[in-house]
Amino acid sequence: MAEATFSSLSSSSLKSSLQQTPPGNPVFVAFDDKYRCVVCNGIVREAVQTPCGHRACEQCIFQLLHGNPKKVKCPAGEETCSFLVLSEIHRDSGARREVRLLLVFCTFKTEGCEKILPWKDLQDHEIMCTYRLVECRFSSEGCKVVVIKRDVEIHQKQCPFRLESCKFCQQEIQNQLVQEHLEKTCPQYVIQCTYNCGTNPAPRVQMEQHSKECPRRPLKCKYHSIGCEFTGSEEEMEMHTRSETDSHIQLSVVRNTENALEVLHSREVTQTMDVKITELEHLLTKNLQVIEDLKGGVDTMKKAMKDIKLKVVAQTERLITVERKVENLADNEAHNKLSRDMMMIKETQNTLEGRINQLERAGPMGGSNGINGTLPAQIQQHERQLGIMDLRMAELDLRFQVMETASYNGVLMWKIRDYLRRKEDARTGKTISLYSQPFYTGRFGYKMCARVYLNGDGVGKGTHLSLFFVVQRGEYDALLPWPFKQKVTLMLLDQENGTRNLVDSFRPDITSSSFKRPTSEMNVASGCPLFHFQTLPVYKDRQNLSDIAW
Repeated sequence: MAEATFSSLSSSSLKSSLQQTPPGNPVFVAFDDKYRCVVCNGIVREAVQTPCGHRACEQCIFQLLHGNPKKVKCPAGEETCSFLVLSEIHRDSGARREVRLLLVFCTFKTEGCEKILPWKDLQDHEIMCTYRLVECRFSSEGCKVVVIKRDVEIHQKQCPFRLESCKFCQQEIQNQLVQEHLEKTCPQYVIQCTYNCGTNPAPRVQMEQHSKECPRRPLKCKYHSIGCEFTGSEEEMEMHTRSETDSHIQLSVVRNTENALEVLHSREVTQTMDVKITELEHLLTKNLQVIEDLKGGVDTMKKAMKDIKLKVVAQTERLITVERKVENLADNEAHNKLSRDMMMIKETQNTLEGRINQLERAGPMGGSNGINGTLPAQIQQHERQLGIMDLRMAELDLRFQVMETASYNGVLMWKIRDYLRRKEDARTGKTISLYSQPFYTGRFGYKMCARVYLNGDGVGKGTHLSLFFVVQRGEYDALLPWPFKQKVTLMLLDQENGTRNLVDSFRPDITSSSFKRPTSEMNVASGCPLFHFQTLPVYKDRQNLSDIAW
């Protein structure tokens, strides 16, 4: 009872505290101990008074008493202090009002503000204080300087990051980068020819074009590709070509010799590669022949395994038939005869199973005795058949998992994972539609599933998500009324906050073949080809979309 009372007191006081003690930890002009909390020894906030007359912060008292199984004595530690009882602790409105009126220094006193004012007015003063620290308005350009508000305009006029328009190209450049801009990048800044050809100075954009055609621009020797490193003007290049003819001929001879050696080396490598290719072709031909032989052995093994499985199935069916007959016969003699027959059949089945196990244990090097005495030497490939059997077992395991997760209350919760990848597969035609796991209206009810076209179907192709309901052939269809008449509701669930679910429902058309008793594995799907318009903002803002739930 005491704990509930304290929670109520704390809750009501906490709501009013936003209008009581101001925020922050200011520097007080004078601080009287009567405003000191007996628990935290700081300024009392949302003052409450103990039965012994001491003051404390409401939050401090809450933390002191909350969840403490023992009695707590007033922290003041005086002889007159008593144990604290929540029902005897009251709000001290007078102290709260006095604390709000305590004089404090401005928060920016260290910056030069000499203002002294009541604590309750401090927050409003801080907003208007001219000594408040502010960032330069060019901080987005890289300025890290923080100045007081009254000096910010002076700083911004001198800030090296302030933007200025180039007087040549009118582009806005940081003040500290103006000179660099003029010297390196400004397209309209007037410069001289780099090669000092005597052309009149011109804007950089024109001079760059001139440099490509300047008669004094340095040219590489036309024999540079074979080793000549000479560069010079057109006139110098002509003189070089005439004077260095012998040198160029010598470089050409050396390069031709090198090319000849490289050609010889390439021929040797090519011959070696031809030999290796011939060897690989021979090996490939040999491997292809081995593969053909192995395929023949696999086919033979498949046939043998199929015969064994057929025999096992036949014996099992005979055993089941005999057991049913035994249950219905009352004559002891017939019963005993059938029991003996059943035992013989069981022994035959056990023998077959033992032989199959023997073949499996024999592995690829096993013998050829027993019922497989006629199998060819390729019995060594039996391990591959065991792998196929493992795959079939995996398929059966998957079917059991589907059966275990099946719903029998008429509701299917279908979550499609990797939505974006599956949507792309549907768009490219790789996987046009998806089927859900089956679900049922009851343990012996209708069998159904859902079919979805993530890129739409029919009139909704490319623009909508199409969702359909499918009636499947079930084991108890003969016991159910047809056609299917139950109401079908389709819902696309919003996985963020559940406020934007998409819902559509319909009643089956009893004349449609989609809702008659199935004669094949499943009926033609029926539903909503325009169920969900692809550009609706249901999931538009979800950048990490991977699943969609129904």
